[in-house]
Amino acid sequence: MSQVTAKQVQDLRKMSGAGMMDCKNALAESDGNLDDAFKWLREKGIAKAEKKSTRDANEGLVGIKTSDSGAAIVEINSETDFVSRNSEFQSLVTNVLDIAILENNNTAEKSSELISNAIAKIGENIVFKRSDYISGKTFTYTHNKITDGLGKIGVILKFSDDNVSDEIGKNICMHIAASSPKSLSEDDLDENLIENEKNILKEQLKDSGKPDNIISKMIDGKIKKFFEENVLLNQKFVMDPSISINSYLENSSKDSGLEIKIDKFIRYELGE
Repeated sequence: MSQVTAKQVQDLRKMSGAGMMDCKNALAESDGNLDDAFKWLREKGIAKAEKKSTRDANEGLVGIKTSDSGAAIVEINSETDFVSRNSEFQSLVTNVLDIAILENNNTAEKSSELISNAIAKIGENIVFKRSDYISGKTFTYTHNKITDGLGKIGVILKFSDDNVSDEIGKNICMHIAASSPKSLSEDDLDENLIENEKNILKEQLKDSGKPDNIISKMIDGKIKKFFEENVLLNQKFVMDPSISINSYLENSSKDSGLEIKIDKFIRYELGE
């Protein structure tokens, strides 16, 4: 008989929703085989017919937590929106955020037992999807909030200068939530994404009958529009579409006497 590992027990708990001792016994009786152990639990009436880990988890919450040292963001998925509004699930996300603040490079592993326990208690498949962390002074925003720091969209923003006002920080965070930029600047945008867009445009224009030099200019114009839609600094400011985010930052710099530049941002949208 093979030795039962803690990971096997966690995996079986996630699949079945059964308790730790029941899972240990099932694995011991099944020589460590997960499928046989799940079948054993079913035969004993301990597990439901459907494995929880095979069910889609597309709902859930995005959570943000700040501390003196920085801010963490996580996405935890559930099967139904109903469960995301459950206090047990919200407590789980909050507890994972506590781990993310302390263990920002190891959140998934450190929170695995919490999630396994929640699966057994709540009765749905629950999945740790992703987490990130930004150190230093940050601004945050949560959209479609269920409660403080928990919602459907979350944004963390950091400026190069710690003296930027709360108003500017909030305005940029809300813009990022609404406009979903793919990068901070043109230089940061994925080159494959740009090349793919150019190829699509070339395919669209190839039968236009226009000369190559005209097609080239048309593609350049459409790529400029693509940057305006997807690059944060190029986007039209949602609160004043007559200016770009870059112009808003330049104007704010003049008004405040600071050199206001965005250092980095993170945006999570549930199910993205």
